[in-house]
Amino acid sequence: MRKRIHHWLQAKRFFKSLAIFATLGVVYLSLKPPSPDAQPWEFLWFRGDLVLHFSCYFGLTFLYFFAFYMLTHPLMKALFASFFLGSSMEFLQLIPVFQRFFDWQDLLANTLGLVISSIVIKGFFNYSDSE
Repeated sequence: MRKRIHHWLQAKRFFKSLAIFATLGVVYLSLKPPSPDAQPWEFLWFRGDLVLHFSCYFGLTFLYFFAFYMLTHPLMKALFASFFLGSSMEFLQLIPVFQRFFDWQDLLANTLGLVISSIVIKGFFNYSDSE
């Protein structure tokens, strides 16, 4: 089964294209002005947007890992790309033109998403280091 997954992950053009489109989507959603009638929501005891930040960067780290799979140190490159994108988007929100606001909790949720994603990737793909 793992050999099939390894073979499938070698389709680097598919994952690179998917990662580019996902990145463009994240950039758009991070910088577009908020809707004036948007209602805040919660998931359990977390703010809803924090759940979205966590799941978005969890998924982006996976996509970047798959896109960089054939390169050396794909996990480190995926972590760097995810962290760079997340922190760049948060700091760009300091510019008043975007009508957004910087939030440390969003940055923390982004970082937590990519850290948990890297733990899952290491747990699932640890065999590739030994082969």
